[in-house]
Amino acid sequence: MAKIDRYRVVARFARLFPDPAIFEDQDHLVERYLVQSGLPREKAIYLYQNEDEMIPVDDSGKPAVASGTASFRFQGKNILAEFMPNASLTLEYHDFGTGLSPEDHSRLWKKQRIGEMAFQIRDFTHETRTLNVTNVSELYEIMKKQGQATSLSSIELAKMPDDAFQLTVAYLKSQLRKTAEEDALEVEVYAARDLSASERSSLEKRLTRESTRSTVYVILSKPSQLMKIETH
Repeated sequence: MAKIDRYRVVARFARLFPDPAIFEDQDHLVERYLVQSGLPREKAIYLYQNEDEMIPVDDSGKPAVASGTASFRFQGKNILAEFMPNASLTLEYHDFGTGLSPEDHSRLWKKQRIGEMAFQIRDFTHETRTLNVTNVSELYEIMKKQGQATSLSSIELAKMPDDAFQLTVAYLKSQLRKTAEEDALEVEVYAARDLSASERSSLEKRLTRESTRSTVYVILSKPSQLMKIETH
């Protein structure tokens, strides 16, 4: 079992412009904001943001629509752009081990600026969740003791809802990378369901067993020996 922290932030913008800082690469919006606000960049690997598309909503909870134009600062220039008035974004993310307390997270969000736009925090909540996950340290030591330039193993995360599965894969990735870096090794973590048929086949041949939708592959290697997944 592993305990992790889940955060939910509702940010309200008086005027929400189409700023790439928000609408491009949304999966890393929280990471970019927290690093910009003071989180050491090397700690960002311990953040996991939900991959659901963020849809701005108005004060009634309906999808926000552009209903005005105004001057907007973009790449050092003032441009005329449409904006959504009084639009809110809900950001949900997990902390797997940045070392920040809930109070630290709250303090960073109080900076209330993404890109060129200021916002207000309408809601900030924190809860501790428990993941039913394999012993990461034990798995790492087993793979390391194999003494090979590249070691391959797999884990079965059976009977997990999709959201819990993705969360657990992200947790495994962050914790294994943390440990591997201490030994100057590299680790890659892949969910079989996210790989192409040829990529799965390549890994199945190496382990001589078929994968399932619950299979997670872990590859541990020296930096110069990182395994490439064959696709032919």
